[in-house]
Amino acid sequence: MNSKQKRILSITLASWGIIMVGSGLAMNASIHPIIETSYSLSVNNLRVNESKTNEIVLKEITIEINNPLSVNVKDYLENTDQIDESTLKALKLDTSMVKVNEAGTYTYTITFKKKKYNGTVIVKEKTLPVVELKLKEIKLEVGKALPIPNEANNYDYSFYLENDLTDEMKKNITLDISSVNTSVDNNYKYYITYNGTRYQGDITVYTPMPKTPITQETPTPSKEENKPSCEQANGKYYDKDGNEVSEEEFKNVCPSSSKSKLPLNP
Repeated sequence: MNSKQKRILSITLASWGIIMVGSGLAMNASIHPIIETSYSLSVNNLRVNESKTNEIVLKEITIEINNPLSVNVKDYLENTDQIDESTLKALKLDTSMVKVNEAGTYTYTITFKKKKYNGTVIVKEKTLPVVELKLKEIKLEVGKALPIPNEANNYDYSFYLENDLTDEMKKNITLDISSVNTSVDNNYKYYITYNGTRYQGDITVYTPMPKTPITQETPTPSKEENKPSCEQANGKYYDKDGNEVSEEEFKNVCPSSSKSKLPLNP
């Protein structure tokens, strides 16, 4: 290849290079750049209020005897949190049929818009000490009355029981003396009930024996008290102390007794 041909080839290649570069620039200018963007989704936890209802659901209430009842109507509702405030304020509680000082099952009512709902209150006995009672064997004189434990004597059961009792125990003891006739001599049974257990005791009603009067015997004078004093009797002489003495001693100690009170033996 001569120099002329080489020149023409070089020019041709250069021209194609310019054209390719220009085309590339033009294409780059027409294409918009792609921008990668990351997105994050934020979810806020929203508190959803529970739906309110006017349905009344009552509790079964259990208390120990002599404990007070609540006067707050909310304490008797099973579903307080589901009832709106205006409804709660409109509820009327009635516990007048409940006897808190007497064990048993009772009814209470809650009224809402003239509609009554009935619930149950259970009044149970208090848990008492577990004690075995020891009953006395009683002897009672006929005609005398049996003592009755009551509030006036602080429920005193000492006549019937050996045990020392607390005040709570005394109030939960039941005495039964209905079978005892204190006007008739006989053997009877009495009963005491405590903490679910019934105990049996014995009472004997008796007539006391009449007292025998004590007679006092008249003392018999001793022989010493009957001794003669300065006397001559039965041929014997006695000094002032009643002692037997000789005639001479007699005259010395009893000079004034010239004569014997009793005749002398010949």
